[in-house]
Amino acid sequence: MSSENLEIPATIDRLLELIEASDIGSVVPPAVKAGAHARALELLDAGGAGEGAGAIALLTCAAEVLCEVAVDLAARPRDARALIEAIEAVAGVPSVALGREVLRTPSLPQLSSDVALEVQLALLLIFAGVDATSLWTLSPSGDLLHVSHAGALDLGSPRSSLAARSLLTDSQRVNRRSQAGIRLERWLHPVAALVAHGDPARADHRALLLDAAVPVIGSILERDELRAREQTSGESVVSSVERRLARVRFDLHDGPQQDVHLLAQDLRSFRDQLRPIVAQDANAARVLGRIDDFEAQLVALDGDLRRISTSVQSPFVHPGSVPERLRQITDAFAARAGFEPVSRLEGDLSALSDSQQIALMALIREALSNVREHSRARKVTISIASGPAGITAEVTDDGVGFDPETTLVRAAREGHLGLVGMHERVRMLGGRTHIESRPGGPTVISVSLPSWPSHAEGG
Repeated sequence: MSSENLEIPATIDRLLELIEASDIGSVVPPAVKAGAHARALELLDAGGAGEGAGAIALLTCAAEVLCEVAVDLAARPRDARALIEAIEAVAGVPSVALGREVLRTPSLPQLSSDVALEVQLALLLIFAGVDATSLWTLSPSGDLLHVSHAGALDLGSPRSSLAARSLLTDSQRVNRRSQAGIRLERWLHPVAALVAHGDPARADHRALLLDAAVPVIGSILERDELRAREQTSGESVVSSVERRLARVRFDLHDGPQQDVHLLAQDLRSFRDQLRPIVAQDANAARVLGRIDDFEAQLVALDGDLRRISTSVQSPFVHPGSVPERLRQITDAFAARAGFEPVSRLEGDLSALSDSQQIALMALIREALSNVREHSRARKVTISIASGPAGITAEVTDDGVGFDPETTLVRAAREGHLGLVGMHERVRMLGGRTHIESRPGGPTVISVSLPSWPSHAEGG
């Protein structure tokens, strides 16, 4: 390792302390910071004496943390800009390099399309230092349509749409002092125009950031187009492979990733309980450090699970195991909440497909998690019934309740994907979810899934 790189571990620590002390640092989960720290040191070690190893390690550390809170950055542009400038000054991480990494964050397409586009455009605005960003497309009749924007944009001014029209009709790129843009294409045909408005703080880096923002925006638009075509034509335009990959993504999120997350919570609780017991022991630092190592391994495992996207079978739940899986979930809830939910099962549950089982258990797990963390309930009832038309399930609690509409919008904007993912997963299986609640309670979360033989999952 070069003499310059010997100082990098201390700089990584300062970088994380800087993020922690910022206005945005409070929303970063500790496990994310621990994982970013561990991977940065691994990259530094792998780089050996290379002069660029330190820069790569610092960039990776900052990018991993900021990608995790991308929605929060977008919602607080002034705080975000201050943090990005501080990272560049203290750790030497160029804002354009950091911006390119954050703009490629894979979590955004999991949000609803409107929210995901708003977040991506806001991130581009922050890193490019421009006044506004906007996304445009053409109607079938050739009229220019505004899709979304971030920042101060006068939609009534012809100047605001000037670059967009040029991109969609003539040019692949526009690079003026007050406007720059890039055309999104599919099969060499224009799909949309992405435009940055205003004199940028770094005009020479603007194109690099526009390029980085395009893949995520393109995937969001393509997903919307596929859904629209399915709804209007009644034909499945998403291939079998795409469906399987989407299903696996949710299977991992709703199954083993949740287990890893709960295990990490238990490990942190155990460390806090152990600390005063071993405080006077000469090996206290070594013991607690070993627990920190275990937590870092769990964070790495969580990252590996997120990257798995090729399996076409779900090995986590088997037909006929609904009562057993429900018992595992309710036992885990009771151990943490201090009381046992009441469970009611009706009908034959053995014919459910793997994905239906995982979706059902995910909804119950998510509902119980919200009960434990937010509702202050003392009674919970879980009802699952199977009949000729499909399966229905309800989770009812007597807690303080909430306003469903505002809570779901806030959860999506803040990047908390549990409720959003629950709706999306059930929708993919042809089902529906419904949340009935109000301040003061009670709360009822219900789901209905149509009959779907297990052999249909392969198609």
